[in-house]
Amino acid sequence: MQTLRGFSSWLRLLACACVVLAIALAVGSIRSAQAQDADEMKPLADYPDVIQAWEGSPHGNTYDEGKGPNTYCSRCHSPQNWDPAARPSAPPNCVTCKFPFDPELRIAPTMDFVSREDWVGIACSTCHVVEGDLINASSNAWLNPIAGEYEPVATTNELCGKCHTNSTGVSETGGRGVDHEIILGGSAHRNWAATIGGHRPDQCSDCHNPHTQQPMACVDCHSNVAELDTHIKGMNAIHLEKVQCLACHDASGAAVGPHPDEAMGGVWTTLEKSVSRGGESTITAIVSHSVQWQVTCDRCHYADNEWGLAVLNADGTAP
Repeated sequence: MQTLRGFSSWLRLLACACVVLAIALAVGSIRSAQAQDADEMKPLADYPDVIQAWEGSPHGNTYDEGKGPNTYCSRCHSPQNWDPAARPSAPPNCVTCKFPFDPELRIAPTMDFVSREDWVGIACSTCHVVEGDLINASSNAWLNPIAGEYEPVATTNELCGKCHTNSTGVSETGGRGVDHEIILGGSAHRNWAATIGGHRPDQCSDCHNPHTQQPMACVDCHSNVAELDTHIKGMNAIHLEKVQCLACHDASGAAVGPHPDEAMGGVWTTLEKSVSRGGESTITAIVSHSVQWQVTCDRCHYADNEWGLAVLNADGTAP
């Protein structure tokens, strides 16, 4: 019996040691993100073009009364203004914001309004270690707004995912939230085995400039598609002017049809159909991040389709 007690005590001691070691490693990784080599820290003034690009980008201009200038929505729009205690309130003043048809700002009692002057936004320090007027632009790290410390990130996807995530259904939000997660799916860009030795765009920054947020076009990589006689069974001239690449190559199962913005000239794209807060059905153009090589023509060219398109089989042949 004495032997069993001794063994049990030894196990408890070992468990405690493992916990202490895990905490030490976690703290060490955070400190390693903060402890920067002096050679890596450069003056912010050395990057005027990057700063100018950022100031004109969506991430550089996140203050918008219609998108929640408050201590709740700022969780992603301006992390350093976020208050973890902020919660959505009851309708119609769910959050402090202003819809286009509102004469004045709606005020939710469960969060604070943040003025433009106090709004930090998504600054350089959100994604890079910044100390005074110095920045480590050679690597990424996420500034935890609660701890006030930098956390290391292994990839750009991990960094982007700090904000581009889903909060709907989370208990801390009272079940309400937003769905900002971007799903990189489909076999075309994720199937690394298909091009061993070649590069596939599986990181956000492979297609999006991190400072302007401007995306690359499909033809920036697939430059010869427009000249291929075999592409779209020789129907390039008809399709490439009126159909976006993702309208055919989307792998997410999104709806497809003419762009809802008439200024786009009726170009076909991927769509999301939903119901607005006012109960109205809405159709929004979206950019699919799930891409596949193989397409099925009957996705649009099906019998009795609403656009009067010729009926085709999946492989593009006439039935």
